[in-house]
Amino acid sequence: MMMQPLPQPILFHPLKHHLGYIQAFARESIALPEQELRKAFRKIGGSQLDLYIGPLSPLQISEEVILYLQRHDLLTPEAYRQFLAPQGYRLCTLSDGSAWTLRWGVHAGWHAHLHPGRYSLHTLRIKANHLKTALAAAIASMKYKQAINLGLLNKVRHEWLELPPVPVYTSGEGLGKVLVLVVGKV
Repeated sequence: MMMQPLPQPILFHPLKHHLGYIQAFARESIALPEQELRKAFRKIGGSQLDLYIGPLSPLQISEEVILYLQRHDLLTPEAYRQFLAPQGYRLCTLSDGSAWTLRWGVHAGWHAHLHPGRYSLHTLRIKANHLKTALAAAIASMKYKQAINLGLLNKVRHEWLELPPVPVYTSGEGLGKVLVLVVGKV
């Protein structure tokens, strides 16, 4: 899936932080070679992350943050960097009530790096490996026309993610909850 380019200066990783994008990526990525899928999964990382589950698209989020930056004369890299000091981040609330963490972006021209605010409205804190597993299982389920089960989960964890097997999961906790988010049911 090719994401619609976000306007400068916004740097945002929707495959890590935006549920709607992740669900669309799963549906549209079944034809991708496994090597490309593995590369995408690595971008998710291995720690905890904040996942936005709200109604705004990545483009809407970007546009609202740009309006915020414009209203406060913060579009230039210099003004934005000064605004972030001394903490290194600031929070911005969007129209849906979600809070977003504004950080410094490391790519020239893309200096406004966005993350969903920790424990914010429309945001869940989850383990990156749970997200990678759920996404890989969703894609594999469609690719191989197979229901998601423990065998398929452990197959993608081993072959695509280089993660150890899970002995069990339930839809009510951890990995199972993330599966329900990504796939809709387990």
